[in-house]
Amino acid sequence: MILSRARIKLDDSGKELPPEGTEAFNLTVNEGYIQQYIAGYIPAHWHGEFEIFRLFSGCVDIGIGDKTYTYHAGEGCFINANVIHSFTARVPERCNYRSFVLDAGIIGSVPGSVFDTKYVRPFAEYGAPIIKFSENDAVDTAFFQAFDRAFTACAEESPAYEFITRAALSEMFLAAHDKSRAAEIQKPPKVQEERLKLMIRRIEDNLDKPLTVREIADAVNICPRECQRIFKKCLHYSPIEYALRRRIFTAAEQLAATDKSVTEIALTYGFSSPSYFTKQFKALVGVSPAAYRSAVRSSGSDVAHAYDGLTTYGNAYG
Repeated sequence: MILSRARIKLDDSGKELPPEGTEAFNLTVNEGYIQQYIAGYIPAHWHGEFEIFRLFSGCVDIGIGDKTYTYHAGEGCFINANVIHSFTARVPERCNYRSFVLDAGIIGSVPGSVFDTKYVRPFAEYGAPIIKFSENDAVDTAFFQAFDRAFTACAEESPAYEFITRAALSEMFLAAHDKSRAAEIQKPPKVQEERLKLMIRRIEDNLDKPLTVREIADAVNICPRECQRIFKKCLHYSPIEYALRRRIFTAAEQLAATDKSVTEIALTYGFSSPSYFTKQFKALVGVSPAAYRSAVRSSGSDVAHAYDGLTTYGNAYG
């Protein structure tokens, strides 16, 4: 089953929760465009699965740790497990993509197997956080051919398509495994990532009110200055900016999914007044809360297509 999503579900630590119905094969297949997400931004998140991403049009920034990598149409990447990452559209035109989020067990078999101990587990633990592939590089041709085979198999779901998919995913993993040996990119320090996850949890647990930097830093017993440094380095936002974006994104989901008034939603997520909420919402999303709700409703309550009617994207590209 191919999903076209306009949001991802996160737990309190920013870990992505798998969509319903993907438990049997432990594989999520996505197709869509980055602008389906609010402000053309898939927020920083992580998951215990590998992710394979491919861009077909537009230009996207992928944030990994303290670095940002720019991807253009015809490029793709393999993102390692447990790595905090985000996607931001750099252009207002559609950034069409496809991706796989796959449990390591699909290619590693059972824990303790030769596939797991010799290849999958060492890569997940010590491999580069992100490996880039390009259609312009002849060496990467096999990677993209395997990508197409896996996607077609999942789209058609013909008998035994899982075997075809697993074989193709294994090919892509081995391509990333081989490239990772030569990559100079290092994973962010584990202590730093664990601190960030706990601070994100503090924010997610308090979306109903604005937090101070001190309150966020206290989640891991560090000083506000160190908290500021980690957020700026890993997420490219200050703690306050990141928390504000999460409150607005969550409020937008409520606008799309419920009939609650703008005033009620504004107060629920800790904004001092509806006017202040509208100002902050418009600065980020590009339209007022009422206009956003109207766009969603006019598109049949399908957030994935609401942006077809919106021509501005706030600060997503600034």
